[in-house]
Amino acid sequence: MDIVLEQIKKIPDYIVLFAPSVLLGFIIFIGGRLIVRKASTGTVKATEKIPNIDSTLARFFGSLVLFIGMGAVIVLALSAMKINLAFLATIVAALVLALGFALQDSLGDFASGIMLALFRPFKVDDQVEVAGETGVVIETGLFSTRLVTRDNVIINVANGAVFGGTIKNYFHDGKLRLDTDIGVSYDADLNKAIKAILSAVKGDARIYSDPAPWAKVVSLGDSAVVIQLRVWTDAEDHRKVKMDISQPIKKALDKAGIEIPYEHNTIVRKSA
Repeated sequence: MDIVLEQIKKIPDYIVLFAPSVLLGFIIFIGGRLIVRKASTGTVKATEKIPNIDSTLARFFGSLVLFIGMGAVIVLALSAMKINLAFLATIVAALVLALGFALQDSLGDFASGIMLALFRPFKVDDQVEVAGETGVVIETGLFSTRLVTRDNVIINVANGAVFGGTIKNYFHDGKLRLDTDIGVSYDADLNKAIKAILSAVKGDARIYSDPAPWAKVVSLGDSAVVIQLRVWTDAEDHRKVKMDISQPIKKALDKAGIEIPYEHNTIVRKSA
């Protein structure tokens, strides 16, 4: 009991002894964190000004500066608190070793993030399909890539799954081809039908004149002759053109007197 009382009496001495170091460490952490965040933001802005550097790579470098900078700030803060860093390093090394086995996937995601930054198979605002998910890239981080779908759902995909799988980048070349199949009657004048289909897309400013729209018979179906229309558009207009193109084609075929057949069943009854 006496020992406990003696330790309690020493509390003010401990406060006087350690308070300055703890306060200094706290100030270093808060100030360092502020500086590192500004350095990260500055890195992104400065990198974006470099020719041929897109925002994806700039944000990755910003995240890297933040990650490394915060590690340095923590070490400085602990050092200011007069914590034995050698002993702490031993503990951290043991934890890193243990976590290395437990977090192998995360380490793989980090390595994949670096590879994505180096090879840049896509950039921010590109529409991609990765790991079975389709969306527009809004961020490529150290461990994951964030997508937003057309119905505004945010998807986080681990970088390991992104880099280790098939990557489809719909916006890479800036233009896309749109293929539309139209079935017409076997009795229809095919040349007249093709002319009507091409006239339906003529004058649409979103559709390229070079390469010019193309339409040919591509197959003979069970109840219709299939004509395929191929047009080229800017990547960002592809979906809008796809949604808009069917109605004018239908009107053009109706005006030309071309029948669009539909499936129907014929029931034949045999007399007993």
